[in-house]
Amino acid sequence: MIRTTQKNLSLHIDIIVADMGYISSDHKKELRNQFQTAVITRVRENMLAAEEYRDHGCPECPEGMPLLWDGYDPETETHPYIVSMDHATCQLCRLQSLCYREVSIRSQIDEHRFGIIPLHSTVAQRLLQQIRPQVERGFENDKNKLSLNRFFANSLEIAKILGYLADACQILLLFAEMKTNTKAKAKQVMKAAYTQLSLDL
Repeated sequence: MIRTTQKNLSLHIDIIVADMGYISSDHKKELRNQFQTAVITRVRENMLAAEEYRDHGCPECPEGMPLLWDGYDPETETHPYIVSMDHATCQLCRLQSLCYREVSIRSQIDEHRFGIIPLHSTVAQRLLQQIRPQVERGFENDKNKLSLNRFFANSLEIAKILGYLADACQILLLFAEMKTNTKAKAKQVMKAAYTQLSLDL
């Protein structure tokens, strides 16, 4: 999908928010290295982080304060973490003169938690907690309206075809909605279009 999008649409997919059940750490590593695409998923409860990252999900200073993520370096495949000198605790810390100020974490230690965008980061958590649920509701709605809820795809090729068909239906529905002048008329057109576009499988 990523390769096809780049080739046909000249678009780069920066972030994928996926289901943990469908992607492994090896897949995440491959997408990170080949396409510089961040893949964000939840982690299972039994997939414990390394002990030093369990409290905050990220590196901590010797006094237990979480360090700030300072981006991802694709050349070294590392995440620099820095000390927040604006934090009152850091300014008064007894170990300030000995503080290492910055530490780097390699993505390979845990692809699920330290991919291009670390799982603990604000952007990753917002995508998982706020954006993904909205998308899932949209998929569920479309699946029911297009009658895909009665069909189980046990083939990657068939699933791909169904995905293309569903996307094509959504584009047609979008055009239908754009052609209407009022909200009430738009609902009528959308309802009629959904009926016509139902995939009778």
